[in-house]
Amino acid sequence: MTAVRRLHATSKHLAATSTAANTAAKSYPTSHAPIHNPQDTQNFLDNKFVPSKATQWIDLFDPATNNLVTRVPQSTDAELKAAVDSAQKAFPAWRSTSLFARQQIMFKYVALIRENWDRLAASITLEQGKTFADAKGDVLRGLQVAETACGITTQLLGEVLEVAKDMETRTYREPLGVVAAICPFSK
Repeated sequence: MTAVRRLHATSKHLAATSTAANTAAKSYPTSHAPIHNPQDTQNFLDNKFVPSKATQWIDLFDPATNNLVTRVPQSTDAELKAAVDSAQKAFPAWRSTSLFARQQIMFKYVALIRENWDRLAASITLEQGKTFADAKGDVLRGLQVAETACGITTQLLGEVLEVAKDMETRTYREPLGVVAAICPFSK
């Protein structure tokens, strides 16, 4: 088999290369049929999924059918603190991981996106009401972002600037600590 480089690839162009996704077990919804026992979305702490102790939940409905897909917890203050604590515990090991080892993790992430392309698209379809083809395009755009992150290592190495004949100024880029992001969504 000969590798072919595609410029301006779309999900249609890449369909033939995603055979792993086509052969993977279909343990996820592939239609808008009602989910008889929707599972609550869990928190991810200390590298494992943990049920929430929340008392308030946000119902997530399939926009195409108004069927309940899942419930998302309005996590408690203790759960949010546990998430920050979990990230802080993981940080020293991540900080000491070389830039190139982190790049290898991103390569694996890219491979997982490719292997689970249809599953990711099905999830987008179910949660946002998009067509499957449009959702596959969203996965492609996410894949392109992840692939770009794989190539960022040369921009993170720091610099050396010779400011005088016998003097240099060095810059280093290093992870500083835990950060958080609030991702808005439409209800």
